[in-house]
Amino acid sequence: MKNLPIAALAAMALGIAMPAAGDDTVRVADLADYSLEQLANLKVTSVSRREERLVEAPASIFVITSEDIRRSGATSVGEALRLAPNLMVIRGDASQYVASARGGLAGTANKMLVLVDGRTIYSPLFSGVFWDAQDLVLADIDRIEVISGPGSTLWGTNAVNGVINILTKPAARTQGTLGVAYGGTDERGAAVRVGAPLAADGAYRVYAKYAEHNSLALSSGASAHDAFERLQAGFRADWTGGAGNTTVQGDAYRANVDNLGGPRDLSGANLLGRWRRVLDSGSEVLLQGYYDHTERVHQGSFDEKLDTLDVDFVQTFQARGNHEINWGAGYRSSRDRTAVTPVLALIPQDRTLPVATAFAQDELALTADFHVTAGLRAEHNAYTGLEWLPNLRFSWDLTPDHLVWGALTRTVRSPSRIDRDLVVPGQPPFAIVNNDSFKSEVADVAELGYRARVAPGASVSVTAFHHRLRNLRTLEPGGGALEVSNGAHGRISGVEGWADWTVMPDWRLVGGFIASNQETTLDEGHVNLTEPPLGNNPKRTASLRSLWNVTPDWEVDLAWRYQGRLETPAVPSYTALDARVGWRISRRLDASLLVANALDRRHIEFSGAAAEFRRSALLRLTWTP
Repeated sequence: MKNLPIAALAAMALGIAMPAAGDDTVRVADLADYSLEQLANLKVTSVSRREERLVEAPASIFVITSEDIRRSGATSVGEALRLAPNLMVIRGDASQYVASARGGLAGTANKMLVLVDGRTIYSPLFSGVFWDAQDLVLADIDRIEVISGPGSTLWGTNAVNGVINILTKPAARTQGTLGVAYGGTDERGAAVRVGAPLAADGAYRVYAKYAEHNSLALSSGASAHDAFERLQAGFRADWTGGAGNTTVQGDAYRANVDNLGGPRDLSGANLLGRWRRVLDSGSEVLLQGYYDHTERVHQGSFDEKLDTLDVDFVQTFQARGNHEINWGAGYRSSRDRTAVTPVLALIPQDRTLPVATAFAQDELALTADFHVTAGLRAEHNAYTGLEWLPNLRFSWDLTPDHLVWGALTRTVRSPSRIDRDLVVPGQPPFAIVNNDSFKSEVADVAELGYRARVAPGASVSVTAFHHRLRNLRTLEPGGGALEVSNGAHGRISGVEGWADWTVMPDWRLVGGFIASNQETTLDEGHVNLTEPPLGNNPKRTASLRSLWNVTPDWEVDLAWRYQGRLETPAVPSYTALDARVGWRISRRLDASLLVANALDRRHIEFSGAAAEFRRSALLRLTWTP
């Protein structure tokens, strides 16, 4: 991939122009179009698995809009997630991110469920996400819905601390040709996307994207050996007819990533189909299926091929007595094939992990202003059998502009392959042995939230939360070697909040914070010789963004963030400021300059052995239809 002619790709990206209709790319002068009132009327689907207004959603949910992503200057999904004030995001190297809510900032971050257009992307290997294998044309993202707090009744066992739902734009809204080329001190890349109509009320888009990043440096000055190259292509097609719509989409990628322990090669492809229809009775049904194939080879340490097949059915309908019923069922089968290496092995090497689910949720309007929702999910997995995931929540509209909500939830993180099947090294004698009795980690969660429009153009959201967890993962001596066990319990409590204020039609401020405390206790007779069971989490985080349209053709954006120190391993607190200037050169051509870590000489985010992040600059050119 090092010989890929990026200059030619960039030239193609900026040189093709096609007439377009319906593209909703936001131009420099359109910040007022993203007033608070319009943001509050955004429709979200992640809270109730149906469309509802953001202002009425009874959950701690923040929406990252396509305009937020554009003005952040982000070049990756992981970087875009920093825009959510209810997320903790740390970066380990050029391509590796860890994103979690309410704790869980460990190397695995195994209690967050992440979806792309309804396709779950967490790995059954460790119940987390390989962020180096995730990429999108960021301009094609419609929004990212970030829920902090459990969503397991609707989404499944791994939605313990939250749900990240990445939703891309329908093909009809991405017509014409988009070209992006960027380059800077650390990275460079280009993307081309072309969209056009199809017969029978349809539309499609196809895209190709290339990204390359230099190796960063360690605090010692030595190379972190984390350079990467990535090439990805894909498509989406949508058909709308009558009371229904159909979507087919897919992606394929290949990447080469340098690594201190030996290079890693990544490749994969996915194909998704979705059919949604409103029936004559008024009920809505959705049928979705997808297939995903991934391959990862970490030379000398890890080799895996994973095939996933998933089918889901969901129906929503109104029933007598002001009931809104939402129910569904699904089946997922993951076939995991691994190789024995000198470093580790999984026993058995090949395993198929089926998961069958069914859920039902009833939202009852007791009055016009007070709603109660009760839901229950049954999920059967290959390791622990049947798990029950109940949820009870209420929402109370004190006034049309003030909402109070609360929830009680029981949720679990089911075992992954490294919990049950891992041995280290790959051949005996083993230092770490597998444990086929590892149980699910369990969390009981209480939440109380308040969301309001406190003045024209200003809103706030505040949530208090308390998580009690048991059966937490530990690593301890057993049978002459170390083994994974459920040897700890703990709690995490805190407050998270954010505010959005359109100060003037051309100036918007968005800020947020998280303040939390955690406590972990080892069960009697247990020890822990690995990372903290609840993760290595900062007690405080804060962020503030300023988006300012100086003139119709110039914009200036600042993004400040603070992360408190991490304790185990010790990582100092840091403050970072990113500054961006955007210029509309012509009706179709935009340019922007981003200076990341503008006031920060250098910092690390993950551990003392991780890469350092220093001041960098990035120039981007964007051709829009």
